[in-house]
Amino acid sequence: MDKLDDLFRGFRSGVTAPSEDAVSAARELLLRGIGSFDHPRPSRPRRRRAFVAVAAAILVGGLLVTPAVGIGGRLLALIESAPGPPDVQAPVWSSGGRQIAFLSRRGESNFDLDVVNADGSGQRTLIHGATREPPSWSPDGLKIAFESLRDNGVYTVNADGSGRQRLARDSKDPAWSPDGRTIAFFSGAKIYLRNADGSEHRTLTRPQAGVRDLAWSPDGRKLAFLQGKGGCGPSCHDLYVVNSDGSGLRNLTAKLAVGIRLGLGPASDPAWSPDGQMIAFARLNPGLGEPIYVVKADGSRLRNLTPKPVGAYADPAWSPDGRKIAFVSDRDGNSEVFVMNANGKGQRNLTRNPAFDADPAWSPDGRKIAFASKRDGKYGIYVMNADGSGQRRLAQHSP
Repeated sequence: MDKLDDLFRGFRSGVTAPSEDAVSAARELLLRGIGSFDHPRPSRPRRRRAFVAVAAAILVGGLLVTPAVGIGGRLLALIESAPGPPDVQAPVWSSGGRQIAFLSRRGESNFDLDVVNADGSGQRTLIHGATREPPSWSPDGLKIAFESLRDNGVYTVNADGSGRQRLARDSKDPAWSPDGRTIAFFSGAKIYLRNADGSEHRTLTRPQAGVRDLAWSPDGRKLAFLQGKGGCGPSCHDLYVVNSDGSGLRNLTAKLAVGIRLGLGPASDPAWSPDGQMIAFARLNPGLGEPIYVVKADGSRLRNLTPKPVGAYADPAWSPDGRKIAFVSDRDGNSEVFVMNANGKGQRNLTRNPAFDADPAWSPDGRKIAFASKRDGKYGIYVMNADGSGQRRLAQHSP
């Protein structure tokens, strides 16, 4: 569903957002056309991308010429004002804070894996032909795990670009364990754990539908992930946790109502708190935008941190001390990076720029936040102080 995700990410980042009814109708009609694809990332993406593109074109054309729907003009204006899929994405700091890995778009679903020093020097491409999935640093900062277009597999590479090694074919979403010994990934809708050196591997969970977005707890004892929810569309997920030995599988969002009319939700972008007690995530809430929620790892204490103002919220990221959460919202008219206290109070716009800003990532010491932006007329990786001051570009998209 990368094409669909990019489409609606671009919609939400437009200067003028459509009504909830407009978004609802667009989502529902498009998802009816692609409902036969049960997984968000099928193993044959070429066919999926072509089908979704045709479905999207039919949807947009139909909306523009059908007065009964009543949203054609607004949807057209929204498409024209949206920045399109970002050309740089997913900045990730190395554990020592000396480097930032990120993705640089070369084609529709084709990215370079790039690295830049934290002072902005030494930008270089490590790998051609990565997918849009965020890279994962080893805890010692010497290697990076990534998803490759080559055999749709999971690979590792040294931070200088040498020593590329395949861990598994037809796999996705690699996530390095906090102790550095293990890499988790999805393959065939199962979670696998493999030794970081490529040796012994084992299956962690039984087959499931539509799995994505693996995230280790800070102590390495649990994994959070999204799993498809039957009966409400191909991008509909619940948030699960499972112990690292495969026991204790638990649905944390089973009680959340799902917008069947929308066919989407409820969970995305899971992020563990540094103490491992809470998980933040975004959730599609029909009629109320996409709030940021937090929930305990046992499923209790579910709370909406952003009930007002209504808007689209995404990409929650905890500060290293666990006191604050950075996130992205369009509530001020375009995609901006915000920060709030861990209880939802003190929300503040940090970027305050008319350009697209997204993908916040805290430095390990909590003093800086890296983010993607299209200011200066070209997509790049930027960094700012934790209070929003000192914003400057570190790296630029270089196709």
